[in-house]
Amino acid sequence: MRDHLALPDVEAFIESLLRDRHFSANIAGLQELEPVEAVWADFPPQTRPELASLLRELGIGRLYQHQREAIDAILSGRNLVLSTGVASGKSLCYQFPILQHLLSNPSGRSLLIFPTKALAQDQQQKFSHLLSRLSGLSGTKYNCGIYDGDTQSSARRQIRLQANLIFSNPDMLHLGILPNHTLWAQFFANLKWAVIDEVHIYRGVFGSHFANVLRRLKRICALYGSQPQFICTSATVANARELAQDLLESPVSLVDKDCSPHGRRVFMILNPPIVDAALGIRRSALMESTALAKRWLHTSGQAILFCGPRRSVEILYLYLQSSEAFRDRVRSYRSGYLAANRREIEAELREGKIGLVVSTNALELGIDIGGLDAVFLNTYPGTISATRQQAGRAGRKGNTALAVLVASANPLDQYICHNPHYLFDNNPEHALIAPDHREILQKQLLCAVHDLALLDDEGFGSLGCEHIFPYLQILLQEGKIRHAGGRWIGVPESYPSAEVSLRNASEQLQIKHGDELIGYVDAASAYWMTHPNAIYLDRGETWIVSRLDLAAKLVEVQPAEVNYFTQALRHTEIEQTALQMRQACPGGHKYLGRVKVTTTITGFKKLQFHNQQVLGYEELDLPSTELDTVAWWIGIAPQVVGKLRALGLWNSSPNDYGKDWPRVSAAIRQRDGFLCQHCGVAETDGAHHVHHVIPLRKFASQEEGNRPENLVTLCSRCHRLAEQNVQIQSGISALGYLLANLAPFFVMCDRKDLDFFAEDRSPLAGNDPAVLIYDNIAGGIGLSRKLFDLHHKIIAAALDLVSKCPCEMGCPSCVGPVAENGEGAKTLVTAMLKELNGSGGEACGYREGG
Repeated sequence: MRDHLALPDVEAFIESLLRDRHFSANIAGLQELEPVEAVWADFPPQTRPELASLLRELGIGRLYQHQREAIDAILSGRNLVLSTGVASGKSLCYQFPILQHLLSNPSGRSLLIFPTKALAQDQQQKFSHLLSRLSGLSGTKYNCGIYDGDTQSSARRQIRLQANLIFSNPDMLHLGILPNHTLWAQFFANLKWAVIDEVHIYRGVFGSHFANVLRRLKRICALYGSQPQFICTSATVANARELAQDLLESPVSLVDKDCSPHGRRVFMILNPPIVDAALGIRRSALMESTALAKRWLHTSGQAILFCGPRRSVEILYLYLQSSEAFRDRVRSYRSGYLAANRREIEAELREGKIGLVVSTNALELGIDIGGLDAVFLNTYPGTISATRQQAGRAGRKGNTALAVLVASANPLDQYICHNPHYLFDNNPEHALIAPDHREILQKQLLCAVHDLALLDDEGFGSLGCEHIFPYLQILLQEGKIRHAGGRWIGVPESYPSAEVSLRNASEQLQIKHGDELIGYVDAASAYWMTHPNAIYLDRGETWIVSRLDLAAKLVEVQPAEVNYFTQALRHTEIEQTALQMRQACPGGHKYLGRVKVTTTITGFKKLQFHNQQVLGYEELDLPSTELDTVAWWIGIAPQVVGKLRALGLWNSSPNDYGKDWPRVSAAIRQRDGFLCQHCGVAETDGAHHVHHVIPLRKFASQEEGNRPENLVTLCSRCHRLAEQNVQIQSGISALGYLLANLAPFFVMCDRKDLDFFAEDRSPLAGNDPAVLIYDNIAGGIGLSRKLFDLHHKIIAAALDLVSKCPCEMGCPSCVGPVAENGEGAKTLVTAMLKELNGSGGEACGYREGG
């Protein structure tokens, strides 16, 4: 299929882009890395002849230098973390010692842990092939098996007893294997290796839970007399060794110099062109990505287009499917598809049958999909680490690889367009965990006691018995464990592992048309993705939701030929349910309390395919979803607001358009013929918006800002795009952005484990301006409590960070990115932080008491 198409190589495609004046004019950043030759090494001298023969049969006659260093470290008995690039041969670094050991110890066992079922299945298939070939060479039969939630009950006993290699995931280890270790006695007694793949995934709450699961694993291994050696693989993160050592609580050797070859690598940042100079509106990233993908499909190469949200994947796929010439060469890929469909797409990529797959980050991890020529990213993935992981998917051995990031109009993407060095030159983010976090540790201790009774003088991992005693006392008082004969014992008939979720994951709902299973949706996404009358998109097909039944875990759909998709409208409120602490502090008050975050899908809008014109709205009457959690928040004292307002800095209050605004806006809409002056759509169900070309805040008076020549009629969509361009960043929101991004470093969690909310008049702070940060996990896990205790240190660190940041108005590294033609809030945030730090100059009087 690849032979008869034009432009047979990536070099030609790159040249065609650079020669195209329309495209090259919009390149905001360009990075070129020269080809790198491999650095080779021989097999270790102790390599068994059978293994050397097997590898040579597979075309592997020598090793990359980093593979040799990793294998030497493993064979010398050291724990290892290997942190090298995509397609650098990391798998061989654990396959080699496992196979070498099996040749000398046919009863040897290995546990291989992967973060997803798909990765485990992918690696099991590869290893099964190796074991089959090795059995033929050695005359000894070796077995491997997958043990996860999908494994048939009838096959589980045979896998436990006979498999030399078990492929599983953290959830199954926690839920199904460790609590039932007596069924695994033979396996644990012979366990030599424990492989943890994609170790960079284990960050935040998930990683903190997993570190405790590994403590439990080591306890069980010790019971059966084994002490497995750990082999970890990781994408490029800033602290791979520290993360692995925090997970394992043991010394870990690091190999991170990638000696594999790669061809020339080209990374472009594409900023879509401005299509309305007066309003500063750019062409949408989705349409620009579609055009780029169509251009790619005229080549014979293969590529992934990473697209972020599931809906964006389906919309972009639909756009590409509208061209009959491309239909057979494009596929979409995301969570929610049936496993058989995903495996089919992976196989088609490996076999070169398709030219492009539009995917969420589900293909970011190391599933084998063969060598790719290019990667396109529809908007910035959110982190440098994810960007490099996705871009690294491109590159057949020795050939040129292309990655193109198509920027959206949002401030973060635009910041990268104007500062490409931020992406090209900065180090990836740190991965952080806190395994000793109070709530996480207490839950995992309960599971550990249920796994195996805990002696009075026994610790847990690196924690001594005196450290865990208070937690055990709490569990005893709650009736969850017992104490007898110098041991802490689980309560009969309880199964605590089933009550503890490692990932805070929600249940899956089936999506069905009659008896036909279409796919799945997680319960957390069901209200916005599959609400009644929603258009559900699946691999180019459109379905309308006829029924959503959470209790039955069912979504019923009917086929629908429509020219639109739906977008849910959400409303979020935060309510204080219990105030736990309130303390006066410089600049205002700090609070700790239980809150209820209520999210309601109030309706949805219908958006036409291709131009995203709003065709109408419908209201919905759906139950709200509630998150009961714990929050830390800061109320800014009125005296501080008054002081900053007097200095001309305060910008967080809502715009006051003046008493005459209803008459003025009606006159402008009439002047413009009730038509959007950008896209031309007429008013239908509701009135169009009236937009200030130059923001009202920039004028000395309302009358000056509301002059007719500064006003224009826009539909809601175009108004949002225009506002993005000239947005004046709210100081209170910018402070929230800064604190929310700094807080994870103080509580050792992932950014997604916390969320923030900022408002100018907050009832949680006596109607003062407030920034609220809350645990993004039901019930809270103590993150906010620790933030409350560290309030002064966090404020001081925030002030230090923003003061030292070299940017002028704001950037992603401090108070957040600034809109392309907008204004940042760095000066205001700096002034607020000085007040909150008690260094704001002349002292203000702050209210005390209740």
